[in-house]
Amino acid sequence: MGLDFGFYRQDETEALGFRNHSDFFDMLCSRPLVRIEPYTDFYVTRPMIVSMLEEIEDDMRAAGLPLCALPEPGTDAFSAVLNTFPMNFCWGEPDDWQAALPIYRMLLTDLLVEIKKDGCLICGWSA
Repeated sequence: MGLDFGFYRQDETEALGFRNHSDFFDMLCSRPLVRIEPYTDFYVTRPMIVSMLEEIEDDMRAAGLPLCALPEPGTDAFSAVLNTFPMNFCWGEPDDWQAALPIYRMLLTDLLVEIKKDGCLICGWSA
């Protein structure tokens, strides 16, 4: 058994899903959460994702990783960068947190676009 969580749009379609990634999930849950009663699901807002991006970028700086300018989300250039990451990244806990930081940065940047379209996302999870 593992931790499964996803970010869902208001129409209940999945924007992004993860299997395990407990450190990333813990980072998300360390923000103030607005739960959707009676469930454990919660809303994911722009301030939450921006805060996570700031923390990830701080971790990247501390690790000496480059903070390259990202292409505009939704463009072919953005998709091309995403396609350089391992296809199965979301389906298992990364072995190296620091190596995963640039990938998380890209994925969170993409989630910001989804939030802008929908107002917020919903994080559904089970363990």
